[in-house]
Amino acid sequence: MSLFIVITPYKKDDFKVYPIRDGGNPLFVGVLSLQKTDKGMRPLRIRIVREKEDEYLPVASFVDLLKASSAILAASMDPARDAALDSMLEAYQLGSSKVSVCRFCLMEDRITFKTPDMVRYKDELICLDCAKKELKREVSYKGRITKTGLERLESLLIKTRDLGRIIALLTPSNLPPELTRYDVIPASPDRVKAVKVVDLGLDPRLKQALSMDELLPVQAKSVQAGLLKGESQLVVSATATGKTLIGEMAGVNSLLNGKGKMLFLVPLVALANQKYEQFKKRYGFLKVGIRVGTSRIALNSLKMNVNLGSDIIVGTYEALDFVLRKGEPLKNVGTVVIDEVHMLEDEERGHRLDGMIARLRACAPNAQFIFLSATIGNPKEIAKHLHAKLVEYEHRPVPLERHLIFAGSHEKNRLIEEYASREYAKTSSKGFRGQTIVFTNSRKKCHQISQSLRIQSAPYHAGLTYVQRKSVEDRFAKGELKVVVTTAALAAGVDFPASQVIFESLTMGREWLSVSEFQQMQGRAGRPDYHDLGKVVILADPEYDLSGETEEEVAFRLLGGGAEHVNVLYDEPEQMEECLANACIASAEADIRHMNEATLGISSDTKYLIDKCVDRGLMVREKGQVRNTPLGRAVATHFLKVEDAFLIRDRIYKKASPLDIAVELEPFEAAYFRNADRLSRILGVQVPSRAFSPASLDIVFSGESIAKMDRSLQAQFTDFAREFLDCVCEDAPFCGCPERKFSKKIVEYRLQGKDPRGISRAIAADYDLSAFDGDVLGYLDRLTRNLDAIGEIARILGKHDAAKEAKALAQKIEDAE
Repeated sequence: MSLFIVITPYKKDDFKVYPIRDGGNPLFVGVLSLQKTDKGMRPLRIRIVREKEDEYLPVASFVDLLKASSAILAASMDPARDAALDSMLEAYQLGSSKVSVCRFCLMEDRITFKTPDMVRYKDELICLDCAKKELKREVSYKGRITKTGLERLESLLIKTRDLGRIIALLTPSNLPPELTRYDVIPASPDRVKAVKVVDLGLDPRLKQALSMDELLPVQAKSVQAGLLKGESQLVVSATATGKTLIGEMAGVNSLLNGKGKMLFLVPLVALANQKYEQFKKRYGFLKVGIRVGTSRIALNSLKMNVNLGSDIIVGTYEALDFVLRKGEPLKNVGTVVIDEVHMLEDEERGHRLDGMIARLRACAPNAQFIFLSATIGNPKEIAKHLHAKLVEYEHRPVPLERHLIFAGSHEKNRLIEEYASREYAKTSSKGFRGQTIVFTNSRKKCHQISQSLRIQSAPYHAGLTYVQRKSVEDRFAKGELKVVVTTAALAAGVDFPASQVIFESLTMGREWLSVSEFQQMQGRAGRPDYHDLGKVVILADPEYDLSGETEEEVAFRLLGGGAEHVNVLYDEPEQMEECLANACIASAEADIRHMNEATLGISSDTKYLIDKCVDRGLMVREKGQVRNTPLGRAVATHFLKVEDAFLIRDRIYKKASPLDIAVELEPFEAAYFRNADRLSRILGVQVPSRAFSPASLDIVFSGESIAKMDRSLQAQFTDFAREFLDCVCEDAPFCGCPERKFSKKIVEYRLQGKDPRGISRAIAADYDLSAFDGDVLGYLDRLTRNLDAIGEIARILGKHDAAKEAKALAQKIEDAE
């Protein structure tokens, strides 16, 4: 067995001695003191460190131990100590070999010899175990990082062997990309047989409009799967792989061959507007129309063709469904393209999309249906339900580099500016600069982030008007904007050709993003016609916690997750709504049953649903047929929830005014404190930005909070409370009265002749609240539609005065300017 004696410098002129047998732990730890004699340096004493009481080893025994060792190893020390130790060893005809040991291990009386693969830290090498301990210590100083985050940092430490660089990740700035890079999703080589456009049996006008020589891989797969032979398909492929053109090829070619018009349906008005403009430009030889639920509010808006007789009709799901429910003629449909079909799982709109598909199939049984999506976790199951052939293409057209950075909320805007500026400085091989989409979780933060950046940027969200959104789209397309800051809600929306996506937040409102939503959003980075590489940057705050998960934990979950299954199940009122909508286009119970059974989320038997509708006065059975009652038809054509229809009925019977009913159905809630940050500092608590959220009403308007404010704020909030929080409800101010009163104030502004921008300015001037023009416009538009529903139900009930009042008020709101 080998015995080694390791000697290291200690306090003052002392040394530490570590006898080690066979590479194990030290047999003991001794403290060696030397004395200078006439014959040179000699051992004075050897103190053995014990847990309870130290012991002393006789000098002779210590010398015997030195002589019995296989080698004496001396750690690095200053020259004077080195000379003293050598003098002592030479007296016994002994010598030492010089070694380097981990200084951090020595502090714990452990011996680890340095090797070339140790970790560099502050101009020295330390062992990996000590480096990990130092990393944990730094993490505890900087803030809370979860086990998963620490494991990520440790894996980078093992890879780089540089502790200083890893610790720098905790205070991010100018970080090298190899440290922040989580992974790279490669652009896979095309393994699909090439298809030349010239070889396709397409109408020559379509070939010319396509302006391409060869189809992209997913397009080729679709053609090979029977696209041009009328096969209905579910196409699941990553963003920017060319899915949209699949629908266009099928629809336009079918149209030019006399097989009927094309419907192109999308979830968002902004996306419908963009597709409408694109199709008008590309297919100028055809008549393109749009149905997007055009606003009823009088504005100097752009003129759009809304004729259902158009060759190509671009529309939102609900706008087309409205056509079906109203019984407007929708003839000669050859192709139906439904984009973003994963919206089937949306809690609010999924059942209406599902029902619309079933109704469209009933109205156009011979049409070819093309369903498009970037993310569906159970595509085979959904394809079977949709009676469509599945076409999958899992590969990206350009590689996607994903980066994860731990950053506090106060650091994120600086990092956005840093990464966006760096990206814009690059030019791709196609000649395009790198541009960035920043996703955040609220409309207000879109503006806050954009205003904080010292580079060209603009906010973009559904609260802006069409003209405002169009301006941002055009400026981004021209390369005038480095950054667009938008909400997660528009992730499936407008096509901004960005090379980089930055996640400022991983929430949508007050909920974490799902894996499917995240994948949709990250897919916006990198377009094959513009860029060589897509880049995703996640700024995760380890301190931010929601529903028991930190943002850092969610980041790892999203980065490592696969698309969720589309699992759809509707509650009974939603099933009744779809049954009523189906009865708008069919009267035979068998036909209604056929549509119900074609709907993914209807689980109840059709007879049971019809019986429920009959019991509630929404349907009647006559001579073997089923039809909606006037009330049932009002539910269907006005897209009312069943319970809302009965609320309207009950309020009319109680002689409530149409305006009171309308604001109870939907109050205006998108009003924000302009001084929320200042309020938070004064009150010492985080104040939500939405003025009418329960937390805001609870925090801001308490006597204790108002007492902390200065006089101007006290006057402002006292006046606000006097005007809007003066109800005597038992659960005030959480009764809904404040929101309803404020909603009526918006109507009052409108009746004074103010347009949405004027109303927003009046809200700011009178109450120091902010509201977006588009939100005001959208609210007034929905209010007039609710007044229509109220008026129709009033007529059904024979309450003609209320019906006239509702109609007159709707007309005044529409034409107030």
